[in-house]
Amino acid sequence: MSQSTTRASSAPTAWMDLDNERIRAFRPDLPRVTPDRSVQLMRLRKEQVGRRLAALRASGRTPRIALYARTVNGQTPVRSLTAARSFAERMAWQVGPDQEFTDCLSLTEVEDRLGWLRMKQRLASGFLDGIVAITRSDVSTHLNDYERELDWLTLHGGFIALVHAETVVPQ
Repeated sequence: MSQSTTRASSAPTAWMDLDNERIRAFRPDLPRVTPDRSVQLMRLRKEQVGRRLAALRASGRTPRIALYARTVNGQTPVRSLTAARSFAERMAWQVGPDQEFTDCLSLTEVEDRLGWLRMKQRLASGFLDGIVAITRSDVSTHLNDYERELDWLTLHGGFIALVHAETVVPQ
């Protein structure tokens, strides 16, 4: 397939893409590195947290947080919830009573997890501002699902904070 066919089929849609195309055309000597999608989603999540926290500070509110962890065989994930609570306390966020949610690790689809859906319902209703989880994989191991959940949280004025920031995981 020729370059002109490739360019025509993947036409840029945003001004930044157009600008980058012009730069590539006039500067073929520049390296062309595609950013890792995990890194892009990490930046998106961090920006989302920053924007939401800035808005809450401006309104004089302390963020109201839910804690989320995945469990194995129905056991309570005490260490994970304790780590999430400690993180929220270090950040001076408010974790109310009954704001700990868990789901079984075997439930891979986000739509099947009752605890996650309850948190989203509380967030959409305005009772929560954000969620603290241990890792990105607590939300989803699939990048598309993780991005969809980040988009949903942004749309509903929420955020997710992670105790352990994302790492680049090959898919």
